[in-house]
Amino acid sequence: MPAPNLARRMHARLEGLIAGTNATILDSLAALGSDPVLAAYTRESTSANVTRWVTAMMARPDLPVGVDVPPQALDLARDIVRRGMDRDALLSSYRLGQNVVWGMWMRCAREEGLDGDDLVAVLDAGSRSLFGYVDGILAAIARQMEQERDELIGGALARHRETVTLILQGAPISEARASARLGYELRRPHVAAIAWSDETTLDQGELENALVSLAQALRSSRPFSVPAGARALWAWISGVTPGADEVRAASGLLPAGVRVTLGSPLPGITGFRDSHMEALAAQRLLMRAPDGPRFTTYADVQVVSLASQDEARAAAFVRATLGNLRSADSELLKTVRVYLQQDSSAARAAALLYTHRNTVLKRVDRADALLPRGLAGNGFEVRLALELLRWRGV
Repeated sequence: MPAPNLARRMHARLEGLIAGTNATILDSLAALGSDPVLAAYTRESTSANVTRWVTAMMARPDLPVGVDVPPQALDLARDIVRRGMDRDALLSSYRLGQNVVWGMWMRCAREEGLDGDDLVAVLDAGSRSLFGYVDGILAAIARQMEQERDELIGGALARHRETVTLILQGAPISEARASARLGYELRRPHVAAIAWSDETTLDQGELENALVSLAQALRSSRPFSVPAGARALWAWISGVTPGADEVRAASGLLPAGVRVTLGSPLPGITGFRDSHMEALAAQRLLMRAPDGPRFTTYADVQVVSLASQDEARAAAFVRATLGNLRSADSELLKTVRVYLQQDSSAARAAALLYTHRNTVLKRVDRADALLPRGLAGNGFEVRLALELLRWRGV
């Protein structure tokens, strides 16, 4: 039967198929692609669904693929409900993914050289199986989402989430009305925080405790927070305008496994929104650097965030500026980055790197030889390129 052969062709290029499917979904649906946590869950869900269908078609293409929902797909559905979003984005993501996978099935049929009745049979088998699987998964997810929504409707959490969504979308809600609905005074300055974890063992309570400790260290009361998924929390720390050193000291209290980004201290309902958008932009960068720090502020990464809005041009800038230094070892890259951060002071860089001043100078000389134009008169560009490489991997 030709269907298993087609499935084996697809399985051989499974990684590329999953990447292409995710790219189509996230590029087409801003509701999923613009949020780093939802984007991560989308990738996990897509990988689980595509892998399951292709594997099943290799084994028994004559049988329907089981529609017990993969755990990764349930995580995404729950997060969408908990954020107060409608399910249109989720439904669209499955149809977009279905189209990509179906396109690959047809290409594999062509590569197999099938025609006539064999081609009709294999396309019929693929369409019935794939469309049936997606329909069944969506029906099961819809039931789960309704159950989740029923558990949340009517409570303070639903009211808080709805109001936060209105504020973040710039809806015409007055500051006084929004404050009353949230039970949180919006006239004061706010520092937005986003806490999340890549570890499935951490729960919302641990994230909340981490942010409470952070707020107390900044001499504020308990932060206002709303869940942003199973392993993420959005929060606002009120009434403080901490300095950089104070924030750094407070971040040392975060427990292992918790990652946090902070926005700037900004006042009023507009500051509530803008500080959150800053924290979200910083989170996007931090999630692109899994080996990077567990904590950062928007002020730390503002230039990188702005400079990387156009990824293609940012990548070209990094290649042109760093040249062969781009592929140097991590120790050399870090040394040059810290050296430039310290205004080209080898002594201060050595202290931060726990090494000797002469070692720093030797590494800087090595890096200078790898650069197309050298460090002299080019320090700002090299520093920016190194930060882009660190945070965006471009």
